Amino acid sequence: MHVRRDFPYCLRCGTLRRGAAPTSFAAPRLRGLDDPDLLVPLTGEVTTLGRGADSDVVLADGSVSRRHARIVRDASGFRVEDLDSFNGTAVAGATLHGGSARLDDGAELSVGDVRMVFEQPRDARIGSRTVMVGTQLTELPAGAVAEPDAPEAHGPLTARPRRRGGWALKQVPTSGRAEPYWVLSNTRTGGYLRLDEREVFLWNALDGDATVRDLLFAYADRFGELALPRIEAALAAFAGAGLLRGLPGRQEEKAVSGPRRVWRAVYRALLKLEVSVPGLDGVVSRLYAGGGWRFFTRTGVALVWLSLLGGLVVFFAVAQDRQHLLDFGGSGVWGPVALAVGYVSALVVHELAHALAVKSYGRKVRRGGFMLMMGMPFAFVDTSDMWFGTRWSRVVVALSGPVSTAAMAGWCAVGAAFLPVGPVSAVLFHLAFGLYLNTLYNFNPLMPLDGYQALTDALRVPRLREEASAYFRKGLWRDLRAGRRPGPRQTGMAAYGLAVVVGTYGFLVLALLAWRSRLGEWLDGRVPSPWDTVIVAVVVALVAFPVWAAPVRWLVRVVKRRRAAAGDGRARPADGTAVDGAPLEGTA
Repeated sequence: MHVRRDFPYCLRCGTLRRGAAPTSFAAPRLRGLDDPDLLVPLTGEVTTLGRGADSDVVLADGSVSRRHARIVRDASGFRVEDLDSFNGTAVAGATLHGGSARLDDGAELSVGDVRMVFEQPRDARIGSRTVMVGTQLTELPAGAVAEPDAPEAHGPLTARPRRRGGWALKQVPTSGRAEPYWVLSNTRTGGYLRLDEREVFLWNALDGDATVRDLLFAYADRFGELALPRIEAALAAFAGAGLLRGLPGRQEEKAVSGPRRVWRAVYRALLKLEVSVPGLDGVVSRLYAGGGWRFFTRTGVALVWLSLLGGLVVFFAVAQDRQHLLDFGGSGVWGPVALAVGYVSALVVHELAHALAVKSYGRKVRRGGFMLMMGMPFAFVDTSDMWFGTRWSRVVVALSGPVSTAAMAGWCAVGAAFLPVGPVSAVLFHLAFGLYLNTLYNFNPLMPLDGYQALTDALRVPRLREEASAYFRKGLWRDLRAGRRPGPRQTGMAAYGLAVVVGTYGFLVLALLAWRSRLGEWLDGRVPSPWDTVIVAVVVALVAFPVWAAPVRWLVRVVKRRRAAAGDGRARPADGTAVDGAPLEGTA
């Protein structure tokens, strides 16, 4: 999208317009953030940066390598490439080691410790970020063909989206050099969105009077870029969270028939099978006020860690020499029954520890219950209100459950070590052993459990599993085909993504085998063949529905797109009036 027809670059991504002569206009530049005298016009196709004298831009800083990075202009815009520097090159907070990244207008980059910003020209003759005179600056003449590099509007620019009621917005305190962010909550559904400064600006501008075109100009006036795709994505996210009305094309604004509504409800239930109890905050608040707060004092925390560490020592030094696995001390069937009761009680305490930790930070626990994930049952409490807290408070909440389980295991280990040998000490030994295994499993960083949640908050990567697995499946092979060597971060993401893929499908296979074995044993002799096999197959398919539903939906979308493309090809006029299939509307 260009501010004027004679503007040579796209303000959103820096793309060179077809047919433009960049030497006749002011070139984009790099401007130093800490050194106001550092101004580097990017007139050539390649501009090298480094400490060496042969660099186009010499940066005399000890953190800069001799050949550190280069800025490359190509048909799609500008990008920065790190030349395997020692300290790396960072763009918008993401560090590159041998990689590359696109440069949008206003993008901040760090070459070692030298901070700069990439800027498009601000001359009024070409297009100023603060001077917007009506809509004629962004409209193409009538009958003009849309340029392929310009972003297209996917909805009418005259729409007037407006906020719905029942929301809360809060800025989350950050530490150090972390970028500030906000959390937008839907108080009706309990959903949350994490927003940055620009998305908060858009949210505050949604008063019901401003059109999408008005938002476009206001955004450009504030941030210096006509980022229509970003605005559309933010509006879609707001609408998807149930916080926005008046956005064209949203499914929820269309009438849905009864059978279709039932199918959607069944589909959501199969994707996430859960039984939850709402309104737990009052109960948890009373438990916290009645004495739960004592566990979060210095004395309480010290006793919990003493139970954890002391229990480990006692378990390995004393208890395992006195007890043996699968030996319940002659308790008969009551030993396994008592063990099951102990596991359930420990599970309740585990989730209660999460809830009490949430209350210790003054946040709400909206619900709790059980859910089926990857074919296995899990208990949970909703701690999503902690998005209003700091990342370290979320780490504490995530670790409070496993730590409480390990502390309970420690007390069981003490009982197994020092009580007389018999049924009670035997059951306590098995309970301690099982709870220690449960603690290790909860710290597993490959599954979305407590350890993973703590890891993502500590690393500031909320979607670590998704990003790592996506990079392993697509990004890694794309880099290798392009001849780009992955840096340390990319290598770590690829390794973690491989572990996530293998671990997830391995866990799923074990879960399905367990279901098949248990269900087959129960049906044996009760249901005649081959109906027992059919029942097992149906149950296993339902359990694995979240896994195979996504590929099936992708395949259905591909088939629909191909059918639509084939239909468009048959309906196209013979004189070829359509140019490259590009729509004429939506380019403003």
